[in-house]
Amino acid sequence: MGSSKERENSQTESPPSTNESSRKHTEPPPPPTATYPMHPPPHPMYYPSPQGYPQYPPGYPPGYYPQTAPYYGPPPTYHTSSAGTRCCRSFIICSCMILTCLFLMSLTLALVLRPELPAYKIASLSVTNFSTTPTLAGEWDAKVTIENPNDKLVAYFSHLKVDVVYKDGVVAVNHAPGFVLNTKEKVDMDAKGSSNGANGDMVGKATMDDLVKEKGSGSVTFGLRVSSMNMFKSGSISTRSEEIVAICEDLKVVFQNNDAGTLDNKGKPNECQVYI
Repeated sequence: MGSSKERENSQTESPPSTNESSRKHTEPPPPPTATYPMHPPPHPMYYPSPQGYPQYPPGYPPGYYPQTAPYYGPPPTYHTSSAGTRCCRSFIICSCMILTCLFLMSLTLALVLRPELPAYKIASLSVTNFSTTPTLAGEWDAKVTIENPNDKLVAYFSHLKVDVVYKDGVVAVNHAPGFVLNTKEKVDMDAKGSSNGANGDMVGKATMDDLVKEKGSGSVTFGLRVSSMNMFKSGSISTRSEEIVAICEDLKVVFQNNDAGTLDNKGKPNECQVYI
């Protein structure tokens, strides 16, 4: 009975397939498992190899590693333009400081001393021996009243020149000596000059034709231009010397005869416009 049952069991069990048997023979065996030491290496540069053997840097004995070279930063760079930039910046700063000081001084002078420009008036104007042919000629005499309106500043006048003008031409050039005006003081300045051939060259032909035509009517409207270099001073404080120009217009000179004329101002002095 036992033998018959074993025979039946052996018949019922199927034999293994050829594919499974061939797969077992063709598959490679698993790679061997690498073994590593259980303790840390004795040196920081100890590297375990995949096969379990120690590995060192090539060319050096075990436990030795060369020291690294010291690190030096890049050398400093020097800009050649930095010195020029600093010099330019210093110059600009100094210029600004100087201008600021001058502005403050001028402002202080203006607020404390309150400088005013001189006042100019034409008291009289006359001409003798005046002629336009064959050349421009004549002797001029002008009296100009100049007043210093300041109550704290003394006015200094120099390089005074008085020009007799007709339209855009200069008929005569007069000069006067310099002087000093104290506070609230005025003076009558006499300026004498003459017209000659040189002054005729400063009058254009069209302007000379207008002068001859207007003189034929019995009067000519001239103008005076008074220029001078002025400086105002109060104690140790003084202003810089500047040119002041006074323009006196609409001076009507009436000719009683052909070669002599005087200013017709109705007994009132003609005021002038002052520019600096």
